[in-house]
Amino acid sequence: MDIEPGEAKDKKLTNITALSVVLFSVFMAIQGIKAGNIAQGIDQTKADIVNKWNQYQAARLKHDISESAIVTNNLFGAVPGVDPNVVKTEREKAERANAIYTEREKKYSAEAKELQVKLEELSKKDDQFDVAEALLTMGVAIAAVAILAESWWLLALSWIFGSLGMTLGAAAMRGINLNPQWLVDLIT
Repeated sequence: MDIEPGEAKDKKLTNITALSVVLFSVFMAIQGIKAGNIAQGIDQTKADIVNKWNQYQAARLKHDISESAIVTNNLFGAVPGVDPNVVKTEREKAERANAIYTEREKKYSAEAKELQVKLEELSKKDDQFDVAEALLTMGVAIAAVAILAESWWLLALSWIFGSLGMTLGAAAMRGINLNPQWLVDLIT
């Protein structure tokens, strides 16, 4: 297996392998851009989830305060000499605020849960890109060994890995879920 520089025994193998490596590499580069966008989407969605839960907590705190105001108004209503109209007016304000904060809690909680579903979908797509990249990388590595070993069967093996990687990557780019969970679990 002594090969002098520039003197490959099988030029056809070398040329086909080189084209395969270029194809896999270009696809990985394009896929990398899309995967980067997914990663940015994941980061933004995580920030949005934290934001919604913070809004929920703020509404919950205001809700608790308005409930305390209702209780306080009820206590003041029992004190002799306190104008019952003032107590009633304040209680109604607190009850209106209570209703508003209850609705906000429901809204923020629902929005946070929707964002959590979106995050899970993005994470699955990100995992699919990761598996695709791993398969493409293996395809490129095996193709490099195919040139050194001057082996057609190794080139064919690189095509299998590369084709699987391109299939998963293309599916992820098109929004098709072909996420092989057992591979994700193995790699991550």
